[in-house]
Amino acid sequence: MRQLIVIPARLGSWRFPNKPLTDLLSMPMFEHVYKRSELVSNIDDIVVAVCDEELYEIATSKGMKALMTSNEHKTACERVAEASQIMGYTSHNDIVINVQADEPVVPPPVIEMTRDLLLSKTSNNCANLVEQITDARELKNKHRVKAILSVNNNLIFLSRESIPSTFFDIDNMITFYRLTCITAYRGPFLQNYCTLSRTPIELIEGNDMMRVIEHDIQIPSGISPYRTHPVDTPEDVKEVITILKNDDWYNKYKSH
Repeated sequence: MRQLIVIPARLGSWRFPNKPLTDLLSMPMFEHVYKRSELVSNIDDIVVAVCDEELYEIATSKGMKALMTSNEHKTACERVAEASQIMGYTSHNDIVINVQADEPVVPPPVIEMTRDLLLSKTSNNCANLVEQITDARELKNKHRVKAILSVNNNLIFLSRESIPSTFFDIDNMITFYRLTCITAYRGPFLQNYCTLSRTPIELIEGNDMMRVIEHDIQIPSGISPYRTHPVDTPEDVKEVITILKNDDWYNKYKSH
């Protein structure tokens, strides 16, 4: 069994252009993601999948492994699929982990837990963790993807809206969750994903995992005890810098 981490990155985000190059304590954002990925156990390869020459040159100049991929991809998952195919991670025993380039403070154990969840689900082809939402502002934040789980902890719906409804929640019994930006796949499934037609809710919500759900493919999930802090807008940068300054994982790689 082999394990690959792919970090899809591009400069053309409409919400935050050039986001992967955002300076965080004298290091571009996507380099933090790469260095944190290096702290994950039992990983055979890590690669940044890009479609911009500038990103490719910066990554390789800093000693990161990088691949040029198509600029025609509609989703990060499609870019990860191309990268995994180029790298040869296409067998059922290959595990490919998508770690988004805007997760500069992702705890390495979150990546490990996502991978281990998939490894424990031998009949499934992908897995994704969720985190409990405890802040009302986060619940209303449309940049955060909220998740609903089945009784067996499978993802059944994802939305940028506040879900589920609280209309009948008289006793405040609802627990709210949001999706993490780390997904683990079996090698062949990524290639199959690219053959699936795009789906209505995927397009409306702007989330590639909804394509999987809408095609009736089960996604096992689990509740992460860790917090991730994706950078969706320039306003998120200040918070992430504050976290990094007091982060034990950052201290493991900042001087390397």
